[in-house]
Amino acid sequence: MPANTPAPVTLAEVRAAIALESEYVVHFRDGNTWVRPESAEHRQLHGVDVWHTVRRGPRYEAAVHLFEEGVLTLTSPSAAMRFIPTATYEARFCSAEDCEESTADGEGWEGLCGNCADRDEAEREAETEAADAGTPPGPAALPPYTTADLRHAAATVHHMFLLALDSQSGVGESLCDQPIPHTADTDEPRTWQSLGDEAASTAYRAVGQLLDKAPDLAGWAIGLATDDLVPEPEPLTRWKDDQATVRVHLAFADHVPADRRAAIYDALRLVLRSDL
Repeated sequence: MPANTPAPVTLAEVRAAIALESEYVVHFRDGNTWVRPESAEHRQLHGVDVWHTVRRGPRYEAAVHLFEEGVLTLTSPSAAMRFIPTATYEARFCSAEDCEESTADGEGWEGLCGNCADRDEAEREAETEAADAGTPPGPAALPPYTTADLRHAAATVHHMFLLALDSQSGVGESLCDQPIPHTADTDEPRTWQSLGDEAASTAYRAVGQLLDKAPDLAGWAIGLATDDLVPEPEPLTRWKDDQATVRVHLAFADHVPADRRAAIYDALRLVLRSDL
């Protein structure tokens, strides 16, 4: 990877650089380092999905940069992602399990970047000195991030992948073989594509509009996962003049019994019905 960041490129140049049938490794910026998403399904993308993500970037004030060997970065004021062709990743990036840095600094060896090579050598020397002294090596250094940092990073990735769902890029069409929910348990279940091309396209555009309007709840989602809470399917809503004015979504731990959940629902219904 070059040390200097090139000027932002046009979408036409980006499109020409992306191999749509290839696989790309995904990184996101966490402080001063690049890391890969924890979820296996988000650690690698097809080239066509990279293209859909990148071309949506300007809508969210994200700039696109194109580096040598097909590496792309997408940066906004609050987050950064990069997409690396798998062949480039295997040849040009550190082989250490916990490192995602480039080996282009020329300071490393045996597939390690300079920092990891230095750390590996220092650890071997420490182990040798400890063995010579008859004492075990000291405890490993603490990681340079907190649990709160991990939650923030996970929420950032969650939201960035939602932004990649471009309603004009074929996301709606991926529903074509999915059942229309209210027909699923009937004698005549139907898929979205069974509506016919014109009606299905109208439905897909409506789905895209809902995605565009959806608020960023990534932080809430990661918070629920962190605390092992499971959201309830039915929210509570306060209505006024046939319009929703307050909505409460609930989530419970598995050990909360059904009668306790029902009591909480009843108490909140009384609050929502009162004059606020």
